[in-house]
Amino acid sequence: MPSAFDPADAPLCEPADDPVALLELPAADPAGGLPGAFLSAGIEVVSTALRDPQVRVIVLSCRAGASAATAAASDTLDATHDLLLALAESDKPTLAALEGPIGGATLGLALACDLLVASQATRLHLAMPMQRAGRCAAAAWQLARRLPPQQAMAMALGCELDAVRAHALGLLHEVAPPGLALERALALARRIAAAPASDLLEARRRLARCASQTLAQHLDEERARWLLGRG
Repeated sequence: MPSAFDPADAPLCEPADDPVALLELPAADPAGGLPGAFLSAGIEVVSTALRDPQVRVIVLSCRAGASAATAAASDTLDATHDLLLALAESDKPTLAALEGPIGGATLGLALACDLLVASQATRLHLAMPMQRAGRCAAAAWQLARRLPPQQAMAMALGCELDAVRAHALGLLHEVAPPGLALERALALARRIAAAPASDLLEARRRLARCASQTLAQHLDEERARWLLGRG
């Protein structure tokens, strides 16, 4: 029987002076949930990375694998939500590296990130048992907004989405060879982290504003920045 996750197993890989923080998710249980001890440690990892000026990009590593022991759903649901919201509302760029079949709470956390890199072997799913168990709500909400209606409905009805198709639909930034999703995601993260932190923050905020601005408002904002830069 697998043992419970030990926070001392260090979910964060953060070498000295590395601008990229790496959070490695353990395998989910058969119902798509994550170990309660990991969730507590993961929230602390993300919170620490967000406060650390040295860290500019957060990478989430999601891999399929043997089931991990979990706490009761009532003990982990709020923690899962807290970690997901921390990623979704991060003021630093977030990337997810996907390897193998991904569903449940893991898929929800991955979709909360800004950019997704997946291996060719990755398949995304909203399995019916996970939907009944309440493990797919976050993933379903995000897929409904990021996929064409027909594809979102197909996933809700239990159809899998492979990496190549997900990339063609714009859900994935890059498809990597098998086993190389994390390597590619880390390389991308370090390229992004080369930019000044203030530029990264403003670029993300500017893109977010586009959803609520008219074109005229966006052009006025551009003109104001241009004039400020000339001053």
